[in-house]
Amino acid sequence: MTTDIGFPAPDVFEAELTRMVDLRLASRIAQRDATVWGPEAAELAATRLGWTDLHTRAAGLIEQIDTLRAELAEDGVDRIILAGMGGSSLGAEVIARAHDADLVVLDSTDPLAISALSDGGDLERSAMVVATKSGTTIETVCAASAFAQALLAAGIEPRGRLIAVTDPDTPMAEQALEEGWRRVFLTDPSVGGRYSALAAFGLVPAGLAGADVQQVVDEAAAVADAVRTDDPDNPALRIGALLTAAHARGVRTLAMAATDDSLAGLPGWLEQLIAESSGKDGVGMLPVACGSVEAPGFEDAHAATALGYLGPAIGTHQPISGVAVSYEAPLGSQLLVWETATALLCAGIGVDPFNQPDVEDAKERARALLQSDASAQDDDEAAPTLVDGPVIVRALESAPVSAGEDAPGRTATDSDADEPAGAGDAGQSLASTVAGLFPSPDDEDGYLAVQAFLSAEHDEAAASLRELLARKSGGTVTFGWGPRYLHSTGQFHKGGRPDGTFLFISADPDSGPTVDVPEAGFDFARLQTAQADGDAQVLADLGRRVVHLTLTDRQAGVAHLLAAIESLPDAAPRRPEDEVAAAEEPSEAGDEGADPVDTVDAADDVDAVDEADAADEADAIDEADAIDEADPVGEVDSIAEPDAHAESDAPVESEVSAETDEAADTVTGTDTDERAR
Repeated sequence: MTTDIGFPAPDVFEAELTRMVDLRLASRIAQRDATVWGPEAAELAATRLGWTDLHTRAAGLIEQIDTLRAELAEDGVDRIILAGMGGSSLGAEVIARAHDADLVVLDSTDPLAISALSDGGDLERSAMVVATKSGTTIETVCAASAFAQALLAAGIEPRGRLIAVTDPDTPMAEQALEEGWRRVFLTDPSVGGRYSALAAFGLVPAGLAGADVQQVVDEAAAVADAVRTDDPDNPALRIGALLTAAHARGVRTLAMAATDDSLAGLPGWLEQLIAESSGKDGVGMLPVACGSVEAPGFEDAHAATALGYLGPAIGTHQPISGVAVSYEAPLGSQLLVWETATALLCAGIGVDPFNQPDVEDAKERARALLQSDASAQDDDEAAPTLVDGPVIVRALESAPVSAGEDAPGRTATDSDADEPAGAGDAGQSLASTVAGLFPSPDDEDGYLAVQAFLSAEHDEAAASLRELLARKSGGTVTFGWGPRYLHSTGQFHKGGRPDGTFLFISADPDSGPTVDVPEAGFDFARLQTAQADGDAQVLADLGRRVVHLTLTDRQAGVAHLLAAIESLPDAAPRRPEDEVAAAEEPSEAGDEGADPVDTVDAADDVDAVDEADAADEADAIDEADAIDEADPVGEVDSIAEPDAHAESDAPVESEVSAETDEAADTVTGTDTDERAR
């Protein structure tokens, strides 16, 4: 287990690491010291620190999982469906994927995804894990009702095929116990959703699907002593210090790519953990899940983006920002280390890692839309900006926003200068409308978030939008399936830095099957539409720029949108080697004998990180004054190729490999009056 760090000012990173060690943050978190995040967060934190020792309490749970899996196999049930959202599904999904277990994750309200539950003969061999911490999550409750209805229609008794994972005394727990479901796993209320991968929410669905969850727990246990130790070699401390120091310097985006095939699902899990934990009070680290290190928006990301290698650092390039981390360890270790590192980041930037104050806004708007009359919704709907083939375009208007300090972001008026000529005119094209959402090349904090309220299985081509838009815009682009992202990055969109623009994509409700939500008075298409419209309007009301695309034909609409974006020119290259490659095209590239250009001076192509921003965040680092304002984010050795720049005039990278197999002694002394900041 190895942690490699790259930072353009090693003394600043070391100062932040020393600060965290001196405050004994690692041991205090392990001992459930709720004061780490300050007095305002202490009350909630005191009820949310059960995740720190889950690896010590999993034995009985794993035995129950194994017993139930054997029982289901005897009944001919070998297809496990997980109905859950956010932290109730992402942990299980990443574990199952790492172990090649066939877990069907249903975290969608798309009618195509719901109707697939009863397709073919799969229903005969299916059971559903219904996972919801609150016991009231609308997507999960509706999915469970639809599954039970499908079972009844097929002549199968639902009670033997339903398994609940929920907190004690929730409506779901009461219902499952009263109706006699196959099993009811009551979870530890002190474990928050996004920190529950090693709890029943992660282990039960993955284990029933065939993942070796004992191995995952053992992997976490192997690194646990190191994680709780106040030592500079603690991998969680090193990652937490890096992210905190980066945030203080204005590097507030983390592009992540798995370089170990067994960790391919980890970026998606980390998106929720980091975004929902840190993205509030106008600050936070924006995570971007990239498909590989070659994907647009990873190695070529701008100077406000750090790189996270999940596995060994591979490739020959370094980040323009000079900030990078590689953590090479098995999945269980990754889960515990990143949970702790994220909690440390939140302590460093002064936010509560366990609340999600802005998530409820979109839920409330969606509920209001569901309760209103459908015809009234149609009357209130904004008129289309344009119709381009199978795509209907609406640009949402924001409510008036004060210019004072309470203004959450840019209003529609503020963004007029960035809009393409003819916006709203008949001649406006789909391509130029989307281009109008691109972050300015000079705005390193800006990002474009794509929210696809479609089916990940049936509309999988839409997932290519992230890389395509990153290549065309040259800026930061994230992608989320709706409503899944509402329980993940949705908190950051509304509570984090107010620099995002948003592209919503949904299907015309009439373009797919009608699947009723049993006894609800609405169908899944209407639920999905209400969720998309609700979140889009909340963002518009916050002053964000929002464009909503409705596809009258799913397949044709996605293809038409991809073609329209492809017609736009690629963004100008940032790195000198990219400029050379572009100039040499169409000559063949990739000669193994060629010497790659490994160093990039950010000052050549990208404005230096705003010194004022660094000063604003200086309180997060005791020795932030040590930042050399005259030193640009400059030449930094690749963490993948530490010897590649031995002849560099100014190598400033800090690289340390921390072997965590031999855990240091735990520091037990705790001063509860000390705070992270």
